[in-house]
Amino acid sequence: MFSSRLYQFCVATILCIFLSHASFHAEMCAETEKQALLKLKEGFVHQTELLSSWNGDDCCKWKGVSCNNLTGHVTSLHLTFSNFTKHLSFLDLSHNDLVGEIPKCIGSLGQLTHLKLAWNGLNSVSDALSNLSNLQYLDLRKNDFVASDLNWLSHLSTLRYLDLSNNNLGAVIDWPSSISKIPFLSELYLNDCGLPQVNPKSISHVNSSTFLQILSLSGNNFDSSILSWVLNVSKVLTVLDLSHNELDGGIIKSFNSLCQLKKLYLGSNKLSDLLSDYLPEFCSAKDLEVLNLDHNPFGNGSLPDFSMFSSLERLSLENTSIVGPLSFGHLPRLKALDLSLNNLSGSLPVFEVTKFSSLHFLDLSHNKLSGTLPYTIGQLSNLWFLSISSNEFNGNISEEHLLKLSGLKIFDVSQNSLSFNLSSDWVPPFQLVALYASSCILGPQFPMWLKQQRKLQVLQISNTHIMDVFPEWFGDISSSLLYINVSHNKLSGVLPKSLSGIKTGIMCTWDFSFNNLSGPLPPFPPKVYKLFLSNNMFTGFESSFCETSPLFVTYLELYSNALTGPLPNCWQKFQNLEILNLANNSLSGTVPESFGNLQSILWMQLNSNNFSGEIPSLSLCKRIRFIDFGDNNLEGTLQTLLELDHLEVLLLGGNRIRGSIPTSLCNILSLKLLDFSSNNITGEIPQCIGDINEMSYVEFGVDYTFFGTSAPLIFHDSGIGKFYDLPIIFKSIDISDNHLTGEIPQSITSLVGLIALNLSRNNLTGFIPDSFGRLVNLESLDLSRNHLHGRIPSSFSQLHFLTVLNLSFNNLTGLVPVGPQLDTFDNSSYVENIGLCGLPLENQCPGDVIPPRGRVEKNEDQVLSFEFYLSLGLGFCVGFWSVCGTLMVKSSWRRAYFQLFITVSDWMYATVVIFTARVKTRFRI
Repeated sequence: MFSSRLYQFCVATILCIFLSHASFHAEMCAETEKQALLKLKEGFVHQTELLSSWNGDDCCKWKGVSCNNLTGHVTSLHLTFSNFTKHLSFLDLSHNDLVGEIPKCIGSLGQLTHLKLAWNGLNSVSDALSNLSNLQYLDLRKNDFVASDLNWLSHLSTLRYLDLSNNNLGAVIDWPSSISKIPFLSELYLNDCGLPQVNPKSISHVNSSTFLQILSLSGNNFDSSILSWVLNVSKVLTVLDLSHNELDGGIIKSFNSLCQLKKLYLGSNKLSDLLSDYLPEFCSAKDLEVLNLDHNPFGNGSLPDFSMFSSLERLSLENTSIVGPLSFGHLPRLKALDLSLNNLSGSLPVFEVTKFSSLHFLDLSHNKLSGTLPYTIGQLSNLWFLSISSNEFNGNISEEHLLKLSGLKIFDVSQNSLSFNLSSDWVPPFQLVALYASSCILGPQFPMWLKQQRKLQVLQISNTHIMDVFPEWFGDISSSLLYINVSHNKLSGVLPKSLSGIKTGIMCTWDFSFNNLSGPLPPFPPKVYKLFLSNNMFTGFESSFCETSPLFVTYLELYSNALTGPLPNCWQKFQNLEILNLANNSLSGTVPESFGNLQSILWMQLNSNNFSGEIPSLSLCKRIRFIDFGDNNLEGTLQTLLELDHLEVLLLGGNRIRGSIPTSLCNILSLKLLDFSSNNITGEIPQCIGDINEMSYVEFGVDYTFFGTSAPLIFHDSGIGKFYDLPIIFKSIDISDNHLTGEIPQSITSLVGLIALNLSRNNLTGFIPDSFGRLVNLESLDLSRNHLHGRIPSSFSQLHFLTVLNLSFNNLTGLVPVGPQLDTFDNSSYVENIGLCGLPLENQCPGDVIPPRGRVEKNEDQVLSFEFYLSLGLGFCVGFWSVCGTLMVKSSWRRAYFQLFITVSDWMYATVVIFTARVKTRFRI
């Protein structure tokens, strides 16, 4: 019996149509739902009495159809009787979010030959599948199965195709045995299943199949022991995929028995022998059509001759450590060649069209190829993908190079020293989808031939020496530009308003940064995802900005322009905005209140403008991690900004912020960078500052690229401001140039992750905490221009990484501590502390005595030293010749001396031999 639950699965897509429509009169079903049911009816070969009743205008009155009484929508189908599925042979329920166990009712479909349940959330195989004795095709990939055995497969005796990829089969120890019990299996896919390693002794009983032709075991971390099963499971394999495993050694020699192979995938393993040693081992060389060996650490050998592979259509040797010159064999059927990410050098050989007449994909990127491009590359008329990026090519790209490339779709010559030498009226023979030419020379004029590229989706021509007015026709170049990068050129003029008419995808990225573009910001397409306009000369926002702005934008960079005037107050519309950078402009007025509604914002940078007034509440910006409002004229207190729990960087230096530092600062445990410098902050530093968890430890191997490369901090040295561009990985506090009072909190020494600390130019009093030596990672410390007194703690000698130290203009007393790092600082670090003494200062501490050294004493020391060495030399000469001279003159003394030497030597030798023998006997060595 076919349950109603299964039928709901079968018509899942139909019900989606039902539920997507607006409400209608309760007495009639929607016309679209009626038509969907009629299409379902047509899909059945045998029309039952129930289906025959499906006629009339109101589908809610049809047998087996139930509707919602209020809306009239079809809510369920009741088609449960055995004759309905008597002849069903094909069932596809893929991509339907099905969960749990495979419905047992599927087992009643006795005539089923094809079952597709892929891309769902099913987690268990029911015994019902064992009843499908006619099943030939079973696709269960991309589910949530966690199996301990595959015994149910033995009941599917007619199965030809099986795909269990992307499920968890790590506990199925005897999986090879289960597979061998499917006698007629011809295609098997077990990719990314976490299968356990194969024990060669446990598969000796496995018989070789005469049917299995396609075997895919990619992504299971198998070592080379898997070959003992692969080579035994079938002798008629035509397709074998063992990529993304842990195979090593000379495994290709094992393929001598697989003489019918046509496609072999061994990429992303650990094959390390010379590539040339592998090739003669292929008994199927003449029939092989696809060979993928990419991402293997083959020995640094040259590119071997593949001429023996006369049927080869696709060859991938990406990232295989190949070196030396590039040479090709005779491969007339070759369609795709990937030699990227190697160390190939020398010039590109001349392409003989007869040898590569079928070539449509060529990737030579990321090598060390040099010289000019051969003109014959323009004769490869079937080529649609050509990439030679990141090499050392030079010379020109002329019309002859592109003469017959009529099918070219993707063209990548970026990161070379190539110059496009094309006439202004040249008409390309191709319609590109993607052009990558960054760091080549396209200029000085904007390439007119791009005007003909109506299918362009990707345009990357950054840093191409274009010095021209941005063309008005650019907005008509293509109807679907997804990625534009014309940055780092010298484009001038205004951006055309026609840009807003380009139909873009939701993930569109446009980069016009680092040019000389001017005028007000034009309207952009509504679906631009990332918009980079920094380092230009844009002057402001048009009045229509709020109506024409791209609402889906997530990145908006406008820093370093000439923007003036107040900001528009419509930022609540940008609910996807994550990065906003308006720094280094001349914007004025107040910070818009609508900034407080940017609930997706992560980064907000308004520094170096002329904003005034109070900072609006950002309490709804719960995700924000980076705030830089520095160098403006902002007022107000800190309280509104200290309610953001995930804040990591807070830079407010150079404003007019007043009031004290709230203790709520200590609740921002993720804070890494804090700058309140040059404001009007009063009161004391909170005692709880040591509670900021993120500053209390050092992080290693952390990726901070989200924040870019640097963040500004100001340190003062003897009254002269020094700008330090510190990487964001640094953890630092700068509260300098304010009106702080009280003592330095003892708890601040708990922040052992600090790299920089600046409390200078305040009214701090009291002692420097004795435990300052705990800040062992400190590289910069500035406590100058306060009213600190007492001694400099001796623990300063533990600050081994300190490179900037300024304690000047205080009331410190006592001896300047010494240490390997402290000894590198001159007196400027301690000036205007009257009570300090000791090096490097000129003031001597009481009790310090430097013994005088006169010239007479120096001369006396020299005389004594000379007499000492003179007597030592004379004594050595007298003693040496007294002994050696006597031995030379008196032969009796000489014989006695050498006889004694021989006797002592023999005694030492005998002692060593006897001791060695005893040790060997004792320890039975």
